[in-house]
Amino acid sequence: EARAKGAALTSGWRAEDWQRLHAIAPGGFDEPEDIRRVLDWFGYLAEWRSHYAIRSARASLYASRITCIDAAVLSYGLMELLFASVKRRLLAIHRRDPKGEECGHCVTIYWNGDGRIGAFGKSSFAGLGHRDAVYADELAIASSYAKEYLAMGFEPLYFGVTTLEEIAPDLDWRFCAGALNQISDRLKDRYEYAFMLAR
Repeated sequence: EARAKGAALTSGWRAEDWQRLHAIAPGGFDEPEDIRRVLDWFGYLAEWRSHYAIRSARASLYASRITCIDAAVLSYGLMELLFASVKRRLLAIHRRDPKGEECGHCVTIYWNGDGRIGAFGKSSFAGLGHRDAVYADELAIASSYAKEYLAMGFEPLYFGVTTLEEIAPDLDWRFCAGALNQISDRLKDRYEYAFMLAR
């Protein structure tokens, strides 16, 4: 972790960011799963529709409540900071509720040493949060979220997997103080697969 702190202070992260991170989740970060403690500290921003604004990793770090996509950007950034050698991606899922409204969910997925996939997630729905690293591939972990949607009476529609480096090379998703709403549309452009699940 000392190496991570040194790298942080030379890559744009500030000493106060590091202090904030450890104030939120004391105890250190020995394995990727420790990032769960960071996301679990935040409340969920349920009224996000009234003032939609995707935040950078740093902006979320200093918030008290965050959305699913804020949590995805934050955990993605923390993976880069603390576990740079671990493969990570964003998983975006689109669903339709019983009233016909469509909405997305986004999590950060990562691969453990055995090639199994886990996820970091934040949601107002209990079944859409973290996942242990037990899934064989992207379809398997995406399907685990889709099944939770089905259990709630929602229809899972599409999903896609990408990186912030691929979809936002021109955006400062690590440290920007302003809104990064372009990320939402760019994630939608990466939907590649339709769900076909038995009901």
